[in-house]
Amino acid sequence: MKKILFGIFIIIQISSTVWASDEIILKPTMDNVKVFLRGAQLSYSAKTKVDKGINDLVFNALASNINSNSINVSAKGDVVIMSVVQRFDYMRPQEKNSKIKLLEDSLETQNKLLAFNHNDNDVLKYETDLILANKNIGNEKIGVSVSELQKMAEFYRKRLGEIKAKMFDLSLTEKKIQKNIDRIQAQLKELNDQLNKPTNEVIVTLSSNSYQTVEVDLSFLIYDAGWQPVYDIRADKLNSPAALNYKANVWQNCGFDWKDVDIVLSTRNPNVNNEKPELHPWFIDFEHPVLYREMKSGAMKAQISQEIRVTANEAAAPQAKSMADFFEAVETQLAVEFTPTIKYSIPADNKPHAVALQNYSIPAKYEYYAAPKFDTNAFLVVQLTNWTSYNLLPGQANIYFENSFVGQTNINPQTTNDTLSISLGRDPNISVSREVLKDFSEDKFLSSNVERTFAYEIKIKNNKKLPVKIWVEDQIPLSKNEDIVVKLIETSGAGYKTEEGKLKWLVDVDAGKSVVKKLVYSVKYPKDKRIQGL
Repeated sequence: MKKILFGIFIIIQISSTVWASDEIILKPTMDNVKVFLRGAQLSYSAKTKVDKGINDLVFNALASNINSNSINVSAKGDVVIMSVVQRFDYMRPQEKNSKIKLLEDSLETQNKLLAFNHNDNDVLKYETDLILANKNIGNEKIGVSVSELQKMAEFYRKRLGEIKAKMFDLSLTEKKIQKNIDRIQAQLKELNDQLNKPTNEVIVTLSSNSYQTVEVDLSFLIYDAGWQPVYDIRADKLNSPAALNYKANVWQNCGFDWKDVDIVLSTRNPNVNNEKPELHPWFIDFEHPVLYREMKSGAMKAQISQEIRVTANEAAAPQAKSMADFFEAVETQLAVEFTPTIKYSIPADNKPHAVALQNYSIPAKYEYYAAPKFDTNAFLVVQLTNWTSYNLLPGQANIYFENSFVGQTNINPQTTNDTLSISLGRDPNISVSREVLKDFSEDKFLSSNVERTFAYEIKIKNNKKLPVKIWVEDQIPLSKNEDIVVKLIETSGAGYKTEEGKLKWLVDVDAGKSVVKKLVYSVKYPKDKRIQGL
């Protein structure tokens, strides 16, 4: 008994030490969240009354993974902020969220069903034991007639069969209930493990000249959050603009859900190295042979000072935000920020949650394309122009044509030209072929060289009811050696890019008609050499 009382006394002492009686415990309101490509800035505010003198304000139930360098505190009122300290909270019990409560209720219900199942099973076992204990219906003095024996056998067979069937059904039900219990317990364990993690507290010590009400603002950066751009490109009809739906997959795992919060998405990434590069002297010298070199390894330890920005009596009054039909995109000095018109809720499940950002109508040009050297199909292609003016980020895009999913592509503003070319799929009503013209293809053996001539016939057939325009591309090899001479003989009017070796025709094909193009070129090289890649 003395040990128990002593233990209780120790717990009380620890609690009184961790939470001093003069601390003012605050559960701040989350005002907004600014989500970066990796990381998020959480902003809080709280109002409280303070006494004259020194006051310790404790912001509790904060995120579990705070970047302590990013803590920023400001206060409104006749006060002076003395210090800001971050600490972990191991003792204060956390409030269970609605998911945990719902799972606990479900677990209780499943346990009751399992208990009822066991009770029914026990009753059937008792009934079986009772029947078997009274199976003797006669003795040495009193015989049993055949009819009585038949009735008893029929009773045993029927009733015991019913009991066995019922017990089998109960065993199947028990397995289902136990499976549900295992699932709920696994999910509860995951949520409780997250709940039982120590949370952060920020203690703001301020000096007040009088008894008054003060408002304190707190913000900091967390690592366990971010967003990724995702796009939907929709083309419904030819000769009409394409729709670009700009979306974001937002995720966070800070330890608690963001419920009905103003969320701003920023294209900035505070986790990248922001130090500008420095050029140092670049020395060169003759190479000297090295016979032996002793390598020494050492570890350098750097101490990073954690600076906390503190301002008092300088915070501007919050300004009301205007609501628009869509996200408002604001281009700042170093990033683009998207502000939604409605509040969002993002659960702390580390899973992506889609948020619509903006919808654009992009000028589009539709044309057909074919490269019969590799594929005999004609592809419908949409060319999106002026798309680089929409502040897009590298990301994956889902492509839809005529309200059907076509495929996926990647958008990379750093490497793509002003025109974004997207294939919408094959058109089976346009066929393209590329056949070798044997009459024009030959090998000539000269005195010291070989000249090979290659000839192809490209045929485009339009099986549609309307005329079409189609770009057809082919190529000839490019020489990397002056002894290899490539000569273009016939192109049927194709445009030719010398540096790439590409030929391109823009072909008009009437409905139900065909158009033929011819490509002839030669390659001359020394006959005692072999050409690679020809």
